[in-house]
Amino acid sequence: MSEPGKNTTGKEEVKLDRPLTLLGGIAIVIGAVVGMGIYALIGPMSAEAGPSVWLAFTIALAISLVGVIPLIQVASALPRAGGGYLFTSRLLSPFWGTLASYWGIFGGAFSTSYVSLGMSGYIIQYLPFDLPLRLVAVLLPVLFYILYLFGLRLAASLQILLVAQLFVALAAYAVAGSLQVGFNFSLEMPQGFGGFAMAIILGYTACIGFQVIGEMGEEMKNAPRNIPLSLIIGGLIVLLLYIVISVTFISVMPYDYDALMAMGAPLTETGEMLLPTFLVIFLSVGALSAGLTSFNAAATAIPREFFAQARDGMVSQVLGKIDRRTRSPLNAVTAYFILVVVIILLGGSVDFYGYLTAVGILLFTVLICISSLRLSKKYPERYRTAFLRIPRWGLMIMTVIAVISSLGFVFIVFTEMILAAFIYLAITAAVILYYFWRLSFLKRSGFPWEETISSLSGFDEEEREILE
Repeated sequence: MSEPGKNTTGKEEVKLDRPLTLLGGIAIVIGAVVGMGIYALIGPMSAEAGPSVWLAFTIALAISLVGVIPLIQVASALPRAGGGYLFTSRLLSPFWGTLASYWGIFGGAFSTSYVSLGMSGYIIQYLPFDLPLRLVAVLLPVLFYILYLFGLRLAASLQILLVAQLFVALAAYAVAGSLQVGFNFSLEMPQGFGGFAMAIILGYTACIGFQVIGEMGEEMKNAPRNIPLSLIIGGLIVLLLYIVISVTFISVMPYDYDALMAMGAPLTETGEMLLPTFLVIFLSVGALSAGLTSFNAAATAIPREFFAQARDGMVSQVLGKIDRRTRSPLNAVTAYFILVVVIILLGGSVDFYGYLTAVGILLFTVLICISSLRLSKKYPERYRTAFLRIPRWGLMIMTVIAVISSLGFVFIVFTEMILAAFIYLAITAAVILYYFWRLSFLKRSGFPWEETISSLSGFDEEEREILE
C-alpha cells in the first residue's frame, strides 16, 4: 500500500483476483444464512409455532430480506471489497463507516467462533481419543486459514461443494417427507400468538448472513449484476428450503411441546422415520456441511473490512497489501483469524457468541440501510446505471422496517443478556476513541485524508481490465 503522503488509490495495490462467479456467490449466500440454524432451531421453533412453523420461517426471512434490499441496491452501484466500510464511509461519513465496519468485524468473528465451538462439540464425539473442546475449536480456524493461503478460488470451490451436499441432504429429507406424509400448510398455533411470535424471533436468528456477499464486490465477475442475483436467487432457495423442511418436520413429528424442545438432533431423529440408513448418515453429514459453509462464508468475506479500512489509512496499511501469489488480502485474513482465535480462547459459550453475532450484524445492517438513502444524491450516475434501481421512497420504507426490526431484536438481546450490551458498548467506545486518535495521526503524518475519502477506492471490473 501507499505510504502517508502518497496516492492511496494507486492502481497496482488493488488488483484483487476476481474468481467468484454467480454460482459461487449463491453458494456464499446460502451457506452464510442456512448454516446450522435449520438443524438446531427447527425443534424449538416447531415447539413454539406448532404446524404454523413454516409461516414463522417465512415471516422471519421476509423481515430479514427487507433489510438486505438496501444492501443489494448499494452493492449493485458500488461493487467494492469491504462494502460495509466503503458504503457507509462514502455515503454517511468515515466515522460511521469505521463504526459499522467494526460492528461487522466483531459480528463476523463471533459468528466464526460460535460455529467453531459448535462444530467442535459435534466432531469430538467421533474422535477415537479425547481432546479439549477449545483445542479442537482453535484447530478448525487454523485449518481453514491454511486453506486461505491458497487463495479465494479454492475456498469458493469448497463452498460450492459443501452447499451442494447440504442442499441434496435437505432435499432428500423434504422429498421423502412429502411422499410419505404430504405437505400440510396449517395455520394452527398451539401456543397462541405469543408462541408464534417467539418462533419468528428464533427464525430471525436463522436468517442472518445475507450481508456477507456485499464484501466481495471486487472479487466477483460482473459484480453489479451477480451480487444482486446471488442475493435474490440465494434468498429464494433459502426460503424454499426453510418452508419444505419445516412443513415436513412438523408433519412427521407429532406435536408435543416438551418433546420438541428436548430434541438434540431434530432433523436426524425425524429423518430416521423417513430415510434409509445411508441417507440418514448423509443428512447428518449435512449438519457438518452446514456449519462449514457458514464458517467459510464469514471467514472469506469479513476480512475485506480490514482491507477496505487500510485503503483509507484507518488501520495499518500492512493489512491492505495484496499477496502477489494469490492476489488476495492475506494480511487482512491473518488479522481476522487471530481475532477469532482470541475470542474462542476467552471461554464464551456457543449460544452467547451466537447472540453477540446477531447484535453485531444487525447494527452493521442498520447503518448500511441508512447509508443507502444517500446513494442517489451522492452517486447519481452510478445509481442510474445500476443493475437494480429501487426508488428512494421504496428504500425509505425498507430502511424504516429494517431499522425498527433490527434495533428491536438488539433491544431484546440486551434486556435478556446485559453482558452483551456491555460488550458492545465497550467495543463502540473503543472504536470511537481509536477513530479520532487515528485521524489525528494521519493528519500529522501528512496523509492525504480529504483526497482519499472524497474518492472511491478500488476499481470496477472493466476499469481494472483496461489497466491490466
